[in-house]
Amino acid sequence: MFRILFIAFLLTFSLKAENLLLEKVENLIGTQEFNTHKNLVNLLFKNGSSYYFGENLNYIQILKQLKQNGLLKLKLSQPKEIVVEFETNFDPIKSLKILNDTLNNLGYYYYFTKSTFFDGNGHLIWNIKLKTSYAIDPLILANELANHESRITDIIKKENDTWKYVINTQYSDIADALYVDTNEKVVFQKPLKPYFIKIGEAKTLKILSRKLNNWYPYIVFYDKHLTVLQVVKKDRVFRGLTMNIPQTTRYMKVTDLYTLINIKRGLSIITKE
Repeated sequence: MFRILFIAFLLTFSLKAENLLLEKVENLIGTQEFNTHKNLVNLLFKNGSSYYFGENLNYIQILKQLKQNGLLKLKLSQPKEIVVEFETNFDPIKSLKILNDTLNNLGYYYYFTKSTFFDGNGHLIWNIKLKTSYAIDPLILANELANHESRITDIIKKENDTWKYVINTQYSDIADALYVDTNEKVVFQKPLKPYFIKIGEAKTLKILSRKLNNWYPYIVFYDKHLTVLQVVKKDRVFRGLTMNIPQTTRYMKVTDLYTLINIKRGLSIITKE
């Protein structure tokens, strides 16, 4: 009897999982496209369990299958404003930076923030609006977020060219951060943007400015959640600077108080125990 009930449970769970998968595919590609290519969709996703990551859908695999078979249409009928909503579940400040960095890496520099909401439980809801001829490619977005140890757990395509992404950022890391190991000297070349650095359990920071630079130090220390711990600003030129690193520091931003041109020849950074 127990075995029969167990098999019935598995069949019910499998059926629900398959229905959820097909419902999500229909939402992503549109009902008309889904009905037109229903036989192909059923064939592509017949092994439904391979499109799950635990209890959640594996969006990278789903989107890869849709793109490879020409089912995911991202071109809009004409250039228009679209809305993209991001919802994350952990470290809202760090999540917001990861989302900004991700969009920049995808070539989206110009967008308008409609709203930003933080709650007391670590959640972030960020709505942006941008004018484009193509919707953001969700597969490229998912892969870029994966580089930051962040995973899309749901995608909802709404009316009026609105997309919602739900993202698990509990184990996130800032992939673009430049790592400086303890007791190591790292020479950074001309910056295109402020140096954003990740460090280990270091206690002392030494920064050396190259000859012909005119560096006015501006340094921000952050903890692992990207909470600001300390800001250092110096309104005179320094050739070098040594200071204690605040406890729990994991990230640092190093730049010039006025302009990156002042450090165009680069900086050298050393962290010590």
